[in-house]
Amino acid sequence: MNTAWFVDGAFLFKCWSSLGRADNLDYMLLREYLEDNYCDKAGGERINESYYFNSDPDPPTAQQNAFHNFLTLAPPRGPGFRVKLYWLQRTELHWPNRMGGGPVVHPASGESFVTTQQKGVDVGLAFHLMKAHARKNLNRLFLGAGDGDFHEVVQHLVENEGVSLILIGNDRSISSDLRPYAEEVVELDKIAGSIARAKTTRT
Repeated sequence: MNTAWFVDGAFLFKCWSSLGRADNLDYMLLREYLEDNYCDKAGGERINESYYFNSDPDPPTAQQNAFHNFLTLAPPRGPGFRVKLYWLQRTELHWPNRMGGGPVVHPASGESFVTTQQKGVDVGLAFHLMKAHARKNLNRLFLGAGDGDFHEVVQHLVENEGVSLILIGNDRSISSDLRPYAEEVVELDKIAGSIARAKTTRT
C-alpha cells in the first residue's frame, strides 16, 4: 500500500480552534493515530509521503521557525512533513466605482478594512497530490482539508485511480463536495484527547 497524508494547515487549525480546547493539535500524535487505526501495520503499511501546506506573510522566514522545523522531523521525533509555505496576501477593500470608489474605512477610527487571503495553497496542494500519485501510484490518501475546490482532483483519484480517501476535520467544516468520495471522516472532536499536547511542551 502506498499511503499519503496531505494537510491544509489553516483548515486543520480552524477545526481545532473551533473545539475551544486549551491545548494544541499534535501532528506527530495524529500521524500515529492514523497509522494505528487505518494502516495495515502487519503488512508493513505506513504513511510514506506527507505534505503540510500553509501561507504566511513571509514564507522564507516562517519556514525556519520552530513549529515548521518540528513538522519536518521524521518519525518518531516528528510527523515527517514536507512543508510547503505560500504567500498570505493582505488587500485593502475598496468600494465599487458605482458607490463612489475609495477604501472602506471604519466610521470612527478611519482604519482601512483589510482582507487576508491565502495565495497558492489550493493549487499547490492539488499539484503535489497529483504529482505524488503519478510517482507513487497511491492506494490510500489521508486528506486534512475541507475546501470543495479540491473535489475534482479527489473525484478523479477515487473514481478513476481507485484511491481510498479518508478525510480529517470536523463534521461541519468539510465541504459536501468532498464527502461523497470519502470512505470515512476522522472527526477531530472525537479523538482530540489522544492527539493533543500541552501548549508549553513544544513551540
